[in-house]
Amino acid sequence: MLFQISVFLLTGFIAFQTASVVAALLRPRRKSAIAGRLGVTIIRPLCGLETHSAVTLQSTFELAYPEYDVIFCVERANDPVLALVRELIKRYPLIPSRILIGSDRISANPKLNNVAKGWRAAHHDWIVLADSNVLLTPDYLQRLFAEWDNDTGLVCSPPLGVAPEGLFAEVECAFLNSHQARWQYAADFFGLGFAQGKSMLWRRDILEAAGGIEALGAELAEDAAATK
Repeated sequence: MLFQISVFLLTGFIAFQTASVVAALLRPRRKSAIAGRLGVTIIRPLCGLETHSAVTLQSTFELAYPEYDVIFCVERANDPVLALVRELIKRYPLIPSRILIGSDRISANPKLNNVAKGWRAAHHDWIVLADSNVLLTPDYLQRLFAEWDNDTGLVCSPPLGVAPEGLFAEVECAFLNSHQARWQYAADFFGLGFAQGKSMLWRRDILEAAGGIEALGAELAEDAAATK
């Protein structure tokens, strides 16, 4: 009996994994007609120097997109990451960029409190919230826009783990690049997509209609609130 239960559970697990693979592969790919024709503000929350900060933050200035500006948000004026950001701003004078310092206490989420001022100060109606440790590819914005259509309220991108240092980082990358990505794509295929806060493309009026940036404080995690 125990053997039969084990076989049943194993068969079910294999069937579930296979179905998620098929769903992820069959997930429709879109090609947007709006990418490149819309101005975008990229908001990057900062808090301290991370292992790859120089690389990830520099990638913000090297996007192959015609019209975008960057807002770096930091809570404290003495944050050590600011020296790096100021150097990058000086090195890329053709990319409109600025630093905003301070924190709006709108929630229990420090990241949301940090980016709120950036949201309010954004020049464009299309706004990207991208964590500081996300490495942006040159076609980053085009890829986000490619998923936007008339029924879309938010586009997020599952992170790909790269350049791990240490055992726990290796394990995290292995999970992100296999189960996490596949399950998220499979969920999207079945109409159960959910937000992930590492990288999110918003159209300002949609979030404003739901209560604005403060509405993301309804949950401890802004991506959970974004999904709802």
